[in-house]
Amino acid sequence: MQKVVFGVISFSLNETTRGLIGTHELGLMKPTAWLVNVARAEIIDGEALYQALAERRIAGAAIDVWYRYPQDQSPTWPASQAFHELPNVLMRPHVAGGSEGTVQARVAVVAENIARLVRGERPIDLVERPS
Repeated sequence: MQKVVFGVISFSLNETTRGLIGTHELGLMKPTAWLVNVARAEIIDGEALYQALAERRIAGAAIDVWYRYPQDQSPTWPASQAFHELPNVLMRPHVAGGSEGTVQARVAVVAENIARLVRGERPIDLVERPS
């Protein structure tokens, strides 16, 4: 059984961190690695991430942050790249805001989804790809 490795991006976006992870950094990851981004999308070069995923240079990505957000009521894809079409990408909308208990509830869902992935099970709140 291959060891699954998770790399979690959880720091703030600023001029130092914008585009910090690109082709080179993704190339340093193991092919069994999953990249989890719960920070800001722009920390990772979107095209580089898409290519690493599409070419299976890394095992997958769990993304709850978008490169593009809706500006009105019309549908908006979360990125210029079709991450939603890749079988090794899990996408979930970033939920901001906080109140008593919400942080613990979110942590519990994230932990449960990671455990489910490791066991090969379906994550909670998985959004199916359009056919």
